[in-house]
Amino acid sequence: MNTQLDAAHAAVPDIAEHFVRKQRVEELLSTLPAVDAPEIEAQRVADEAVAEYIVSGAWPTDVEDRAQAAYARAVGAHAVRTKLLVMNRTYVDGSALRGLREAFRTEILAALGTQLAELLAEAKKHVGALGAVRTADDALTAGGATAEAFIKLRPLVAVLAGIREAQWSAISQGEITGPTSRYARAKASGFGDVQGINDDTPTEQLEAMKSQRYTLGHLVWLAQMNGPAYVPESVDDVMSAQDAFDGRHSVSDGVRPVDISPTVTPHAKFQQPTEARSTYERERVARDRARRGR
Repeated sequence: MNTQLDAAHAAVPDIAEHFVRKQRVEELLSTLPAVDAPEIEAQRVADEAVAEYIVSGAWPTDVEDRAQAAYARAVGAHAVRTKLLVMNRTYVDGSALRGLREAFRTEILAALGTQLAELLAEAKKHVGALGAVRTADDALTAGGATAEAFIKLRPLVAVLAGIREAQWSAISQGEITGPTSRYARAKASGFGDVQGINDDTPTEQLEAMKSQRYTLGHLVWLAQMNGPAYVPESVDDVMSAQDAFDGRHSVSDGVRPVDISPTVTPHAKFQQPTEARSTYERERVARDRARRGR
C-alpha cells in the first residue's frame, strides 16, 4: 500500500466513506458464527431426537418445532452472510474503488499536490543547514546542524517517491496503460514532475524524473526551485509540456522568418553609347531626304 495515496483517498469524502463501509462489512462478517445449510441444521435436530428415542424409548414431542426453528435460524443467518459476502467481494476485487478513483481523479491529484507543497515547504526549512552534504558519511563528519538537517531531510525522499508513485497511479485511472501508450510515454518523459523544463534543467535531475529514482540531491534541487514542482492533472498536461519543449526552437505556421542576411546591392550595368555617325554619312542622308521631297 502507498501511504501517500491512502492519505489522498482519505481527503476525498466519497472514497473515505467507501473504506469506512468496507471495514464495517469485514468486521461484521468476521463476527458472524458459521452456520450450516438450513436442511443440515434441521436434520441435526432430527438426528439427535432419533438417537435419544433409541436409547430411552421416549419420543420428544417438540422435535418438529425445534427442527423448524433451526431451519429458520439457518435461513436467516445464510441470508445475512450471503449479502455480506457479496458486498465484501465487491470491496475485495476493487471494482467499486476503481470506479470511485476514476470519478474523483481530479480531487485525488489535487490532494497529492497539497502533499507535495507541504513536503517541499518542510524540506526548505533544512536545505540551508545541509549545504553541499548529500551522504550519511559526510553528514556524520560535518556533525551539528548539518547532520541534523540530513536526518530531517533523508526520510522525505521516500515521501517524495511515494507521492510520485501515487500520482501516476491516480493518473492511470481511465487511461490505456500499455507499454507504448501515451500514459507510458508521459510517465517516462520527466515532464510530469516539474513545470517549465528548459535547456538549463540539469541532465541529472531530468534523468531522475524520467526514471522516478529520486535522491536527496533531487529533493534539495526541487526545494530550491521555489515553485515549478507540481502534480499534473492528466496525461494531456504532461504531453503538452513535452511538445512545447520539443518545439521550442521551431517557427509556428503562418509566421515568416526574418531574413537577417546582409543585403547585397548589384552593380548597375550602363549601356555603352553607340558610335557617332560620320559627317559624310549625315550629308548623304540629307541629300536623300531632299530628293524625296521634290
